[in-house]
Amino acid sequence: MTEPRADYDSPWKEALADEVIFMPAIDLIKPEVRAVAAYHLRDFRPPIKLNQNENPFGFPEPLKAEVWRRVNQVDWARYPDFYLREITDRLAAHVGVPPEWVLPGNGSNELLQMTLLAALAPGTAAVVPVPSFSLYRIQSLVMGAEFAPIQLRSEDGFALPVDAVIAEAKEHRAKVIILCSPNNPTGNTYPEADVRRVVAESGALVLLDEAYREFSDQDFLPVLRDHENVVIFRTFSKAFAMGGLRVGYLIGRPDIVREIGKVKLPYGLNIMSEAVALVALDHLPIFQEQIRAIRALREALYADLRALPGTHPYPSAANFILTHFDRPVAEVFDHLLADGILIRDVSNYPGLSGHIRISVGTTEENAALVESLKKLNVKRQT
Repeated sequence: MTEPRADYDSPWKEALADEVIFMPAIDLIKPEVRAVAAYHLRDFRPPIKLNQNENPFGFPEPLKAEVWRRVNQVDWARYPDFYLREITDRLAAHVGVPPEWVLPGNGSNELLQMTLLAALAPGTAAVVPVPSFSLYRIQSLVMGAEFAPIQLRSEDGFALPVDAVIAEAKEHRAKVIILCSPNNPTGNTYPEADVRRVVAESGALVLLDEAYREFSDQDFLPVLRDHENVVIFRTFSKAFAMGGLRVGYLIGRPDIVREIGKVKLPYGLNIMSEAVALVALDHLPIFQEQIRAIRALREALYADLRALPGTHPYPSAANFILTHFDRPVAEVFDHLLADGILIRDVSNYPGLSGHIRISVGTTEENAALVESLKKLNVKRQT
């Protein structure tokens, strides 16, 4: 039997028009999404890339062959293990917690987004010290929650204002507090005693982003062991030279991990990413040597930047250095780019006017950066 047509010639058109309110398609996207600007980077591809806090040494070539051996043993037509048992068990052993405390995912950013999805809703709030990673604000607002920033002060070394964070969390009855330590883009760490106070007194779920922890001496796992309202996020992107593979994991109490897992998409890692992470865990001493080298290069670069007139770097516990310039940031950025060096302009972050974030590169890359800045000083004097 032929179904009646309800196209524009249909006698139903007038009746349907009375019942249905048509609106522009864009208005079908929720206003919380339309109100935020997308996370973005300026698209430059110079020879020296010091803008994304990547491991400058890369994933070791000898280990890539081992990765391919692993991947070639797997049937690519089949989905990965639904429960990701092997990588979960290995990560748990690496951290020193039971497997049910660990949840792997496609980078720590995805895991953070899942946690916010599980915790935040319209009428709730997220408290975040700023400046920090701008994605925290975007993700919180997209969930329909209120974003409550607490300003960090450069004159205080960007120290965590513990009393203000706790007070803001109580005032807004915040569901979530996000603390990044070492903090991006400031590079400083938050003392464990300060974090413990926030965890104990705020009444919120405290999310501790440890993306850069390997470059510092800090570890918040003892805080998690003592408190149930803590979730820790870690990544292979930075210290383990795997930014292109998107592997991260969270650590939390089993009941919290279980709830976050409910909003996680199935098959959280592809077989290639899992294989690379497993190989990295098999060869930790190689990466530990890279980390030691990056930390030494960071200190050398910090000293070189301090010696330049009009250049004021901040001490860092990460693999980047936040630096204030007396001259306009656009001038510094354009000059470095003309010399084939890309850094991160963070002057639009709250409280960071005049600042640039510089990732630690190789010895040669750092030397090229410093020489370019010296040329800029000469150019301004002539």
